[in-house]
Amino acid sequence: MQKQKRKSVQILAIVLAILMVLTLFTGIFASLRASGRSLAQIDREINEARNQISDLEGRTAGIDAQLGEFAARLSELREQEDTYLQELGLLQEQLEALRARIDITEEQIAIYERMIADKELRLEEAIAREAEQLELYMRRIRAMEERGRISYIQILLTARSFSELITRIHDASEIMAADQRISEALERYRVAVQTYRDELLADQAELEILIAQLERERDALQVEEANMLELIRIIEERIQYNERLYRERQAEREALEAQILAHAQQLGALDAARTEAIRELERQAAAGGNPGGGGMGGAPARPGSGSFVWPSDSSRHVTSGFGPRRSPGGIGSTNHRGIDIGARAGTNVLAAASGYVVFSGWNGGFGNFIQIRHGNGYYTVYAHNSRNLVTTGQNVVQGQVIGLVGSTGNSTGPHIHFEIIRNGVHVDPMIYFQ
Repeated sequence: MQKQKRKSVQILAIVLAILMVLTLFTGIFASLRASGRSLAQIDREINEARNQISDLEGRTAGIDAQLGEFAARLSELREQEDTYLQELGLLQEQLEALRARIDITEEQIAIYERMIADKELRLEEAIAREAEQLELYMRRIRAMEERGRISYIQILLTARSFSELITRIHDASEIMAADQRISEALERYRVAVQTYRDELLADQAELEILIAQLERERDALQVEEANMLELIRIIEERIQYNERLYRERQAEREALEAQILAHAQQLGALDAARTEAIRELERQAAAGGNPGGGGMGGAPARPGSGSFVWPSDSSRHVTSGFGPRRSPGGIGSTNHRGIDIGARAGTNVLAAASGYVVFSGWNGGFGNFIQIRHGNGYYTVYAHNSRNLVTTGQNVVQGQVIGLVGSTGNSTGPHIHFEIIRNGVHVDPMIYFQ
């Protein structure tokens, strides 16, 4: 039954994963078939796919933590079950020993019962022989009485000779002695049998007391055995429950891994589309076109100004201009070396021009900070990002999503701090935009 449940869960996970992958691939193919997409749009899709992968990886990490908890719980339950099984084994050994002692004692009682029955039979025989001897003695007395009262002296006086007298005395003495010996022997035998029988009855009573005690101990151990079996049953139910949860979480994890794989393949397809878009821009540039146009997601550059695009595709609102100002919230600079573009947190930060990422990381009050070298003495800076999506040493193209708007470092709210540096001097970025 457990194997069948496990197989059902695995089949369900596989079906869900296949459906998710098919859904994703349908979206990928539909996306790739769409025409007229700009590089910024592709970058947004890449960023969205990466966010989805990050979310899935976070969910996977959460499931991994749950799997670890389940595994630890299962290990603890199995150890507890092993302990209970060992205790149960000891109880059952004690029960077997007690049952053996009870069997032996019952056999001893049976032997004593047979011996007592034998002694009672012998006692009855002895009593019967005593009765027979008494009857024989009484018949002799009655015979003598029937012949008349003959005294011992008469027996002697009626002898016809001295030798007959001696013989009669001897015969009478022998008869009396014989009767006495028989009577005494029968009495001793009867007493001995009676004594032995009483001793056997006493021993039997002791054995019956012992067997009653052993049976009480056996009953107590059987109660302990039943309790231990119930504990083991409960533990086994908990183990089966946690194993089922573990398998379900494992199936969820496998489904998430399938989604991550599908998104990774989507990223591969988007990367190919991005490469093609870059090549198209390069072909336009070679043909004398303006690759910094609105199709990149930013505003068009002023002719001859260095061909920069606006670094946000969601906001044109400048909240703080270039130059001297009051310190925002007491934490911002009073000599502003760039402009602040107010934008919703999590929206895109775009590369104003193609170039090489000189630095991407944390930079004190600037928070998450990106600096790009564009050649001809130009650099641009993008600060306070919630997240940087490029790394130091990476080449980027104009309009590429390089980060997400945030409020890290010394900041009073989500915005893009944008700087343009020309030949080592900070210049007002607004002179480059219409």
